[in-house]
Amino acid sequence: MNLTLLALLAGSGPSWAQSSTCSSVSIVDELTCSSEISGRITTGTPSELGGASAPNYYSCGDPYAPLSQLGGDQSYQFSCLSSGSGTLRVSDLDCDLDIYILGDTCDPYSDCVAGSTAARTATDSVTFPCTAGDTYYVVVEGYGYTTSGGGACGAGEGNYTLSFDVSAGTGCPEDCDDGIDNDYDGDIDCDDSDCAADPLCDCDEDDDGYDALSCAGTDCDDTDAATYPGAPETADGADNDCDGTVDEGTDWYDDDGDGVTEEGGDCNDADPTVHPGAAETADGVDEDCDGIIDEGTSAYDDDGDGYSEDEGDCHDGDASISPDATEIMGNGIDDNCDGIVDDGAGDADGDGFTTWAGDCNDEDGTIHPGAEELPDGIDNNCDGVTDEGTAAYDDDGDGWSEAAGDCNDADAQINPDATEITDNGIDDNCDGDVDEGGDGFDDDGDGFTENGGDCDDANASASPSSTELPGNGIDDDCDGDIDEDDTIDGDDDGWSTEDGDCDDGDGWVNPGSPEFCDGVDNNCDGVVDENCVGDSTVDATGDGSACGCAVGSPLSGLLGLMLGTLALVRRRRQSHRDRQRP
Repeated sequence: MNLTLLALLAGSGPSWAQSSTCSSVSIVDELTCSSEISGRITTGTPSELGGASAPNYYSCGDPYAPLSQLGGDQSYQFSCLSSGSGTLRVSDLDCDLDIYILGDTCDPYSDCVAGSTAARTATDSVTFPCTAGDTYYVVVEGYGYTTSGGGACGAGEGNYTLSFDVSAGTGCPEDCDDGIDNDYDGDIDCDDSDCAADPLCDCDEDDDGYDALSCAGTDCDDTDAATYPGAPETADGADNDCDGTVDEGTDWYDDDGDGVTEEGGDCNDADPTVHPGAAETADGVDEDCDGIIDEGTSAYDDDGDGYSEDEGDCHDGDASISPDATEIMGNGIDDNCDGIVDDGAGDADGDGFTTWAGDCNDEDGTIHPGAEELPDGIDNNCDGVTDEGTAAYDDDGDGWSEAAGDCNDADAQINPDATEITDNGIDDNCDGDVDEGGDGFDDDGDGFTENGGDCDDANASASPSSTELPGNGIDDDCDGDIDEDDTIDGDDDGWSTEDGDCDDGDGWVNPGSPEFCDGVDNNCDGVVDENCVGDSTVDATGDGSACGCAVGSPLSGLLGLMLGTLALVRRRRQSHRDRQRP
């Protein structure tokens, strides 16, 4: 066929083709830059674009030939995110198939963007200009089923695989999990705005507005929307506001460090001197949280006669004795608290009480009925009980006084010998810690309790905010997986640290790499630059830098380098395919 005939055929294409749209074309799948899709055209595959009864000519291809396209075809849809040059690769061909890129009308005659009709090859490719937002159609044409000769498709043939060569242009968006800057914009994977909506890059799993610690964020528990920096702290055993302290500001937290929380009965958790069992002092404050102010002190009116010891009551255990009372002569009592008993008769120590009026030691003016009881082992107020109302007295009868270490001497269940009851908000054993040993207590001080997700509360290095350390057999970050980072191939060279990669940040260093004369143990055998002699150099990486290499056999060294590089590429491609498989 001569060029004149070719021109006539190109100018006399079927009229229906020029008005064709894609509404009648079946789309097999939508391609993305990370797609690797395999298909097969058989003799039973319908021809939707080539024409079932009359030839239709694709107006593009290299070399161009107005070939009769009566074979079956399969169409795919593609749209690029940014304008550039895209290259589509077709591989695994076992017979003569052609590939075409059509515009949004799917018209093979007037809207053919690019194509290839290469014959007798197992691989092919077509490069085309891709405009951001435009829709393109990739057509695999079964030309080989309508012709004969070399490359024609036989029974069981017609296989193909489609994939994009992401290194050939900028028409592809970023793949979010391959460690490669696919679109050449300087941002890789989740750092690229193309991946903003990808679930792999969702650093705010609980949608509370704060990124997880694993994404360099500040959310200490990204599985709980109620936990984030600045969240209101609640009494739940978790560090809701991510400040490292659990339950602060709630009734479960011992704010003043006195061993008792509000939940445990502390009536003022901002003052460590105020809590159940505290010593009451004459200061107008209810220190022991029993609802009574200054009881047992000289400021309290014990007998209810309107006067306390501080106000002049010389016997605050008897309402008939006070500064307002009338002195009764001959009873041996200073009834009106003026310091004189019965006009001074019979009171040897001058304390206002005679022996027969109840003074148990009339030789000591500090000892008499109504005197202040002191923690001195003496019955100062002559009531028959020693040291009552002081820190030396065992008020609750549990064998411990405040002076001996009882942190709540009004409750016999609380003392240094008691067993700590978890989750009751009380320091039962008076050791200064509340609820230790329970799921609501942060035993290892890492800011998390068992209730808050700490999987090992005896190990401060294991918590939801910790980083998983490879190879230690411990679930460091409490996510249920142990050493999950061991199998990650950091440099995408097909070898992880677990596989023996001695430098997982350098793709040229792994057990499958050839040894280069560059001062590095490239093949991870523990020996650097083995078999290197002389001072000749080879640019092994292609970046313009040279390294010393052996001069004994340049051809064998170069061949080894090429074979090692091919093995490395093959392993990388296989690793990429493995990750793409569901």
